[in-house]
Amino acid sequence: MESGVRMETVLKLIQRVDSRETDKKQEQEKRQLLEELREVARLMACNDLWFELECDENLIEACIYQREALQARYRYLLGTARRKGISCEPFQPKRAEG
Repeated sequence: MESGVRMETVLKLIQRVDSRETDKKQEQEKRQLLEELREVARLMACNDLWFELECDENLIEACIYQREALQARYRYLLGTARRKGISCEPFQPKRAEG
């Protein structure tokens, strides 16, 4: 009987360790996804500025295509976050203080 109790204790310990490792992995994936969302949002803000300042029609076209690619990537990341139940405060780009 004592051997069965020890085995049960060992199995419970293994399950707790596995659960903690899974939680750590999920938290790391969440942080990585949120960081990628922030980076794409930052790039979109830079693209907006570029578009406002650009004068050459070929570069304006390049800016527009880049914006479309960034928006597609952002939508993909948002969908992934929703499917995984990840949420956060809306991204607010920092403004320069003047």
